[in-house]
Amino acid sequence: MTKKLPVKKKSLTKQQIPIDWREVDKYLVAGAKGSEVAAALGISYDTLALRCKQDYNQLFSEYTAKKRQKGDSLLHVKQFQVAMSGNTTMLVWLGKQRLNQTDQPRNAETFNGSLAGLLDVMHMIKSADDFATIVNLANKNIAQKTNIEEA
Repeated sequence: MTKKLPVKKKSLTKQQIPIDWREVDKYLVAGAKGSEVAAALGISYDTLALRCKQDYNQLFSEYTAKKRQKGDSLLHVKQFQVAMSGNTTMLVWLGKQRLNQTDQPRNAETFNGSLAGLLDVMHMIKSADDFATIVNLANKNIAQKTNIEEA
C-alpha cells in the first residue's frame, strides 16, 4: 500500500496587483479609454474595473466619466486662453463650436433661396454676351458694396 502525501491547499485569495491611480487618472484625463489604460498598466480591463469598485466603490465607467470631464474642462480653458491671446483660427473654431456660428447658410430655406436665385439668373443666360453682362453687373455690385463699407 502506498502512502498518500498530504495535498497542499491553494490559497483562494489572489495577491492584488498594485494600481497607481494617479497614473490611471493621468490617462483618463487625457481621454484614453479604459482598455488603453489597462494595457498601459499591463493589466486586464476586468482587473482595472474590479479594483475601481473595490478601491473607490464605484463603477469604472463612472470613474472614467469624472476624469474625462476634468480633462475636457482643462481643454476648454486652454482653448479659450489661446483664442483670447489672438489666435484667429481658434477664435473661429470656438465661435463655430460654442456659438453655432457658421460659414454656410443656417437652414435649407436660406440655401434653397440662394440656389433658386442662381438658377433664375442661369435661365436668363442665352449667349456669351448675356453671361458677360451678368458678370459686369455682379462686379459693379461688389464695387458699390466695397465703397459703401469703406465710407
